[in-house]
Amino acid sequence: MAEGNGELLDDINQKADDRGDGERTEDYPKLLEYGLDKKGRWANLDEIYKTGKTPLTPSWMSALWNALKEFPGRRCLECAGSGSSNRTWEHVKGPDEDKIKKILERTGYTLDVTTGQRKYGGPPPDWEGNVPGNGCEVFCGKIPKDMYEDELIPLFENCGTIWDLRLMMDPMTGTNRGYAFVTFTNRDAAVNAVRQLNSL
Repeated sequence: MAEGNGELLDDINQKADDRGDGERTEDYPKLLEYGLDKKGRWANLDEIYKTGKTPLTPSWMSALWNALKEFPGRRCLECAGSGSSNRTWEHVKGPDEDKIKKILERTGYTLDVTTGQRKYGGPPPDWEGNVPGNGCEVFCGKIPKDMYEDELIPLFENCGTIWDLRLMMDPMTGTNRGYAFVTFTNRDAAVNAVRQLNSL
C-alpha cells in the first residue's frame, strides 16, 4: 500500500511539474538558468515563452519576470496570451547588448533593469563632488520606442558628463515609454544638451 501511494504521489508531482500541455520549449533550460521555479508560481513562464511573443534575452526576461510579480498565480499566463492587445511583441527590437557591455566597461557605470525603468550610472566612478543640484536634470521626450542606452548614451555624452540616465520602460511590451530623464554632473552640460538636442 505504501508503494502504491508513493507512485500516485510521483504521478501527481509530475503533472504539477508539467503545467500546461507538458511539452517544454527548447529554451526551457535557459529559463531555469534565469531563475524559473519549476514547481512554483512562475512555472507558467515557459508557457508564455511558447506563445512566441517574448524574446529570450536577459534584459527582457528580467523585465518580464519583474512585471509578472504583479499578477497572482496563473493570471500572468492569461494576460500574456489573452490577445487583448494588438501589440506585436515578436518584432520588438531590444538593445544591442554588446554595445551596452562595451559602454559599461568603458565608463565603469552600472545598468540596473527594474520594472518600469532602466537606470544607467549614478554617480560616476570615483566621484568626489556633491550630488548634482537643480537644473542638472533634463527631460527627454519623443524617444523612439525601440531606442535604448546603446544609442542614447553616446548622444548625451557629447553634451557633458552623465550622472545618470533613467529610461522609462513598458514592462508588458519591453519597449521604452518614449521618454527618459538624464542628470548631468553640472548645469552647463544640461543646458548644452537642451541646446543641442531640442530640435531632434
